[in-house]
Amino acid sequence: MGGGTDLARTRADAVLLKEDLRAIPAAVRLARRTRRVIGENLVWAIAYNAIAVPLAALGLVPPYWAAIGMSVSSLVVVLNAWKLSRP
Repeated sequence: MGGGTDLARTRADAVLLKEDLRAIPAAVRLARRTRRVIGENLVWAIAYNAIAVPLAALGLVPPYWAAIGMSVSSLVVVLNAWKLSRP
């Protein structure tokens, strides 16, 4: 709990700021959603880079298209992570 000693708070994996245990299930749900979104973002980034980087390295894609593609890829990752801000 947030009212614990300083030593207990610094050694804890998580600290509840309020004296309300009902926040724990919500925190667990958010942690699970966060892990799922991280996985989705990793799959997207790996797939994009596995396809786009070799094409750009071989000169099959003009550099400006590679730059645009990387920007779009980053935007997709950010928008996917933005889902976590919704309840």
